[in-house]
Order: sequence, then C-alpha cells, then structure tokens
Amino acid sequence: MSSPQQHIRQQRGFGLVEILVGMAVGFVVTIVIYQVISTYEGIKRTTTSGADTQQNGIFSLSMLERDIRAAGWGMPTAAVMPCTTYFTYYSTGAASGSVPNFPNTPVRITDGGAAAGASDSITMLWGSSVRSNVRNALLQNVTANPPGTSVSNLQPATQVALSSVGGFVWLTDDAGNCALTRITASVANPASPTSVILSHDVATGTATQPSYNPPAAYMTANGWPVSYTANPRIYDLGAFTQRTYSVVNGSLVSQDFFSSLTQVQLANNVVSLKAYYGISDAGSQVVNNWVSATGSWATPTAEDFKRIKALRVAVVVRSPLKERLPSGQTVCAITTTAPESWPGGPTIDLSNDSDWRCYRYRTFETVVPLRNVLWANLS
Repeated sequence: MSSPQQHIRQQRGFGLVEILVGMAVGFVVTIVIYQVISTYEGIKRTTTSGADTQQNGIFSLSMLERDIRAAGWGMPTAAVMPCTTYFTYYSTGAASGSVPNFPNTPVRITDGGAAAGASDSITMLWGSSVRSNVRNALLQNVTANPPGTSVSNLQPATQVALSSVGGFVWLTDDAGNCALTRITASVANPASPTSVILSHDVATGTATQPSYNPPAAYMTANGWPVSYTANPRIYDLGAFTQRTYSVVNGSLVSQDFFSSLTQVQLANNVVSLKAYYGISDAGSQVVNNWVSATGSWATPTAEDFKRIKALRVAVVVRSPLKERLPSGQTVCAITTTAPESWPGGPTIDLSNDSDWRCYRYRTFETVVPLRNVLWANLS
C-alpha cells in the first residue's frame, strides 16, 4: 500500500523550469508566425496594389484612346466650312455664357503648367451625323436676332442632312460666322413640299439639361450676328459631344457639355495626364515632331490645326496603398525618382504630396492618330 508522499509525487504537474521553457518555445513560434503573416501581407499588398494600378491605367488609357479616335467625326471639315468666328452658348438656369473650353477644333489640349501636381486636360468634339459635310443651303435669309420668330427659323432647301429635334446644326454664311444652334422643332414647309422648317427657340436650361440657344439680350451683348444673308446654310451635326478629360483630386474625370454638365469619375488613383500634339509639315500627313500645348500651340490657328495629325498621351497611376517601410526605416523611399511620361518625355512632378515616395507608380502611354482628321485630308 502506497504512502501519502508517494501519491503526491505521482500527481505533481509541470515544474517552473518546464513552464518557462514552454513559454519560450511558444513565444518563438508566435514570432515566426507573425513574420510569415507580415511577409505574406506585404506581398499581398504589393500584388493587389499592382493589379489595381494596372486596371485603372488600362481603363483610363482605353477611354481616352476611344474618344480621341472619335474626335472630328460628324464635323464639317475646313474645306467646306471656313469659320472665322465661332458662337456658342449654354444656360443651366443658374449660369450661362459661351460653352466652357469650346475648342473650335476636333481636339484641343490644355496644358496644365509646370507646377507640382499639375495635369493637362484634353477636350474632344464629335457629332453623330454621317452627312455633316453636306452643305445645305437655306431658302431664305435668316434674321437671327431676335430669335424665336418666324424669320429666325431655318428653311433648308432639301431634307438632306437635317438634324432631328434636339440635335445640333452649324448656322453659317460666307461672312465666316458660325453659330452652334440646337433644333427645337421640325414641321413641314408648305412652300416647299420636299423640305421642312426648323425652329431653334430659346428655352430655360437646367443643370442636367442645359439650353444652347441664346436669348436676344445675350446675342446683342456678345456681338452675335444679327442676320445671315450671304449664302446662308446649315451643316447637320446630329447629337453633338464635347467631352473633356482631366485629373481632379487624384481621379480621372470626364465632363460633357452637350448632354449634361455632371462631372463623372472614371478611375481613381490617377495622378497625372500628359498630352502632346503630333504635328506634320504643311501639306503632309506624316508626323515629324511632338509639341506641348504651349506657346503658339496653346491656341492653334486654323492653319496650324491642319498640321495636327496625332496625340501622344500618358496616364500616370499610383498604387492605392502605401508600401510598408522596411524594418528600422522611418523615411519613405519606395519611389525615389519622379515617373516619366514616355521615354525622353517630361517627368511628372508629384512633390505637392509630401508622401509621394511612399507609393509605387506606373505610366501608361500611347500614340493615337486623329483618323477623322486624316480621312478628311486636312492639309
């Protein structure tokens, strides 16, 4: 029979040394697990950020390329509509004036300047009519001011190239004044069974649906033509689009001025948009130089614009998350040099953001030919 002392010895648990050893082993295992998780999380962060960056960059560039290729479609060429002055108008009820940033040409780059964080913007114009180059004479001289009267209505000689209600036309004559006009009504012309009478009445615009036909007071104050008497005619544009791409608060946004003035966010973590004109010699279709939209190219003349045959575009996208600092470091140095727009092109100054070195960047760039300008053989 066992003694009480033997029974106590049989029930004795871990000693202090054994507990300390177990705790030490557990602590080491915990550190190893933490290091593995930390390393995995860093790799996951970099991989996910890279995937997001590539997705934003490819999407941004594809949107820009698609619309730049459309620029000039449905617009009369310089050979058939030599405009010396363009007149445009919009009203939202709260604001009114000339259409903002109207380029007068299929595409226009606005240089953002050299300040840190500055970015260019690109504006494109195109219409939907396949007959925009058809010159449609009017049966009568047009008294444009005052608008909204029978003498201001448009009576084209034929039904060819007529915009539907809600569409746009250029109203012009041999004096070179071109007024962008929106059609508000279309009725049969009793004096010409094969034609119609088009109205372009003044209306009160809203923020989501602006008006584009000016009242008499605005026309008088801003020097709009009172009448069109020298071979008056119209060119059909159909649905007209003026779309501007820019970078706002780290996102690529677009804004249309002939459908809605709402600014639409397309892709986030876009930090810069840079664009150059590809120009040719007069009379040529071959690009032999690339220029920024500065100096004389900030507002190209009609003759200079004929030399613009392509755009070079770069979109710089930032990773959505900051990279983790290596152990022991306190200063970000993930990116040490400013990204370059394209080989040999301008660098992108991001120093307006004190943490810019904490992110990774990728540049997406392409050359887009202005195919509708090339097809129109503007030279």
